[in-house]
Amino acid sequence: MSDGDISNAREAVLKPSCELPEDTLKIRGYDFNQGVDLQAVMDSFITTGFQASSLGLAIQEINQMKEKRLEPVEEGEGKETDEYRSKAGCTIFLGYTSNLISSGIRESIRYLAEHKMVHIYYVS
Repeated sequence: MSDGDISNAREAVLKPSCELPEDTLKIRGYDFNQGVDLQAVMDSFITTGFQASSLGLAIQEINQMKEKRLEPVEEGEGKETDEYRSKAGCTIFLGYTSNLISSGIRESIRYLAEHKMVHIYYVS
């Protein structure tokens, strides 16, 4: 690849930002700390940037993880503590790309981490 090709690629990709019209919707997700209101969650999708086609698959996966975490653990010394129980069923990893933080999904990620609903999270 020549220097000219690299320069052309930069010009095509790296464009200066411009002002958005005043009536542009701001990207913001649902704040689960205000309770779970299904209609409000659905209404928030217009500003969330979330792809609805993936919603059903995500719900199924989350339900499987919740079921696994609720499986009984063996009795024994120290095994009745919440700390052990939260680690016994499964470890929930949350991986996401940095662009999700600039979308309305950031509020959902914050809620999950804040309420210890994920054990490990990784940004790529």
